[in-house]
Amino acid sequence: MRKILVMALLIFLCMAGYDMLSEKPQPTAPSIKQEQAASKHEKAAAMALFTSLLPPRETWPSPMQKFYLAFNMDEVIDPIRQSPDWTSLDAMAQDIPHALIAIEDHDFYNHGAIAVDGILRALLVNITAGEVVQGGSTLTQQFVKNVFLSHEQSMERKVEEAILALMLEDTYSKDEIIELYLNTTYFGAGANGIRQASKVYFGKAPSALTLAESAVIASLPYAPSSLNPLENPEGCKKRQLLVLGSMLKYGLINQGQLAEAKAERIRLTNGTVM
Repeated sequence: MRKILVMALLIFLCMAGYDMLSEKPQPTAPSIKQEQAASKHEKAAAMALFTSLLPPRETWPSPMQKFYLAFNMDEVIDPIRQSPDWTSLDAMAQDIPHALIAIEDHDFYNHGAIAVDGILRALLVNITAGEVVQGGSTLTQQFVKNVFLSHEQSMERKVEEAILALMLEDTYSKDEIIELYLNTTYFGAGANGIRQASKVYFGKAPSALTLAESAVIASLPYAPSSLNPLENPEGCKKRQLLVLGSMLKYGLINQGQLAEAKAERIRLTNGTVM
């Protein structure tokens, strides 16, 4: 155990020291991307050199694996962005991220990786409603759990989730995180990511989804299998109306848009009309 702790401390000091020594003056606007790319390459080279001195990574205990991951998330995220199904925010209907944020984490752009007030507020809302209407985790925490961790309910996993969420928001912007979330989340019916979900349920590209359809998509992360509209259109419709109501509440749509979305007859790929 002492050896493991020493190794972990060495990794931390090496990373922290490298970050301090490699700090440079703030670059001008035209050179920001070049500076970021160069810095990323330098850090990757330094990390590769350092880890080459350690035992094989697969032999490291779980805490050290997670520690390494916290400083090297791009090793997981970069391949995700290379997927042929990858869809940028600009290439999808803007109602999709708006609907998701409204129902899952309405203050996403204003709080940090962890929102204690959001956890308490969700608890009160759920008690009042008599059912789980809101979740306490931020979208950042949800992404971390889905991509980097297991769904095990334990204090250790929650601590790892919190640390990784903080590190993720220190490295990636809010837009990048919501984009990653939408491209990695399971939406039911075998659909992983927004492009597959749009095709499976509506036979459309994400850019072609209506407000009503976007609200259906945003309904699914809560319970992707049981709310699959192809098999449970009534349950999904109930959740979709909740999503639309949240969008109105937080100023993401107006009354006219709400009425139009509620009245829309959504045709699914199996012929079902919601």
